[in-house]
Amino acid sequence: MIRTIPSNRLLVIYLILSGITYIGLLTNNLFGMYFGLVLFIVFTSYVLSWYLLAIITALYSQLTFEQVGVELTVGSSVIINARISSKIPMRWEITLNLVHSPHIQSDTLRVRINDEFTIKLTGRWIGYARIIGGIMELRDSLGLLTIQRLLTCNGVSVTIMPRQSIGAIGKVGIGGYTERGLSMEGRLGDFKSLSIYDYERSASSIHWLTSARVGELMMINRGDYGSCPVFVLNVSSRMLMPRDGERPIDEALQAISDSSQYCGEVRVILIRRDYVREKVVGKGDIPYLEREVRISVLRSLGEDNTLINLPAYFRKYFNEDELLDVAYIKVPINDEPSIDDVNRLINTIGNNRAVLLGLEVSNG
Repeated sequence: MIRTIPSNRLLVIYLILSGITYIGLLTNNLFGMYFGLVLFIVFTSYVLSWYLLAIITALYSQLTFEQVGVELTVGSSVIINARISSKIPMRWEITLNLVHSPHIQSDTLRVRINDEFTIKLTGRWIGYARIIGGIMELRDSLGLLTIQRLLTCNGVSVTIMPRQSIGAIGKVGIGGYTERGLSMEGRLGDFKSLSIYDYERSASSIHWLTSARVGELMMINRGDYGSCPVFVLNVSSRMLMPRDGERPIDEALQAISDSSQYCGEVRVILIRRDYVREKVVGKGDIPYLEREVRISVLRSLGEDNTLINLPAYFRKYFNEDELLDVAYIKVPINDEPSIDDVNRLINTIGNNRAVLLGLEVSNG
């Protein structure tokens, strides 16, 4: 997990010192020859001493975070605490780049070994991301050698929630579904029954009074989702590919979040070519829905269609799941749902209830 990168300056200096020595030897100039040899030995001693000390320091360094998980919204920032500890009692200044997906943004840090420091994370895309490590760089004062060390860690889970839209729904909700005048029961659908809580469902479906009475988590089963819309979300690779730093899926997820503020839970139908899934989603589930969609799409893509902000020579130290957590779409594939499939789905749901996100439907 250590890589050494010599600079061109190191090669040039060695060529100059060797040249001085050989010129003294060829011209029978003992002073020039010995002077070149002394410089060569002194310089080599400096390079080897720094190299060995830097290698040992990097080898015994460890990256730790104070927090195991944080939550923020798109566009907001949070501060986490970290430390690079080493068994070698050195306080060298190093450069640290965190390894994570573009869901969050972090700066290149100048920190000292064996000192605590803070990291500012800014939410960029809706979803669930992880910091799986960092790359530390040590560079000597003359700029001759750079030592890179991959620091793996247990990681930090980062949940990026949609923006809190104040008055986003207002009097008229998404797709014309009104908020005013609708009871919660009407919005969520008619009560059908109680059953043991399914942990894949949102916690908002738990009936707490019954749960307290029977000593077990119970949830409400409802009928059709009344006055709340049904979202049909395109989850093709195109929706996940960033353009000018933005992804189409984030706008769609924000719309679902806005609706869940007054519906509690909403039905979301995920569709792409040869793929249809239905989910019941609450506001707190949206980042995990994004991750489920993203991982599913990434698994269907080849390496030529994905990007990972991690040098190839360090990737072998992570397993597939960890690499998927930091990967994103570079080039979409032809996985858009057909218009016929979308039309059939809309006819099943009902035109007056469906809200299309990232899709087009034929009027024919």
